[in-house]
Amino acid sequence: MKFILGIISALFSRWMDRVLYSLKVEAAVVYVAGVRKARQAFMALLGLAVFLLLALSGFVLIHVALFAWLPWSLPAKALVLLILGVLYLGGGLAVVIGLSSDRTWMRFANVDRVLAGLLPRR
Repeated sequence: MKFILGIISALFSRWMDRVLYSLKVEAAVVYVAGVRKARQAFMALLGLAVFLLLALSGFVLIHVALFAWLPWSLPAKALVLLILGVLYLGGGLAVVIGLSSDRTWMRFANVDRVLAGLLPRR
């Protein structure tokens, strides 16, 4: 009788391992899809932020007004404004690209840890 129970127990545990593994795989797929949806929502909010940045272009106009009053030559003023514009644009784009990359979102959501949990342990 113990022999039969041992066989049934071994078969049942193998079946349960398969079921649990497939559930883990399905959960990982849903999790990654959820991260992708969250990224899409973030990108939509980022679009709204772009409109906010357009509204804040008045900040740039303050620079233009200040440089119009400075006693420098016109080429010097234009060069300083060009450098400031490139710095503002480059800094903003670097932050946006960094925040919206797939790698950042996957690291933020710990996708590697979830996927590592799916691999069989040796």
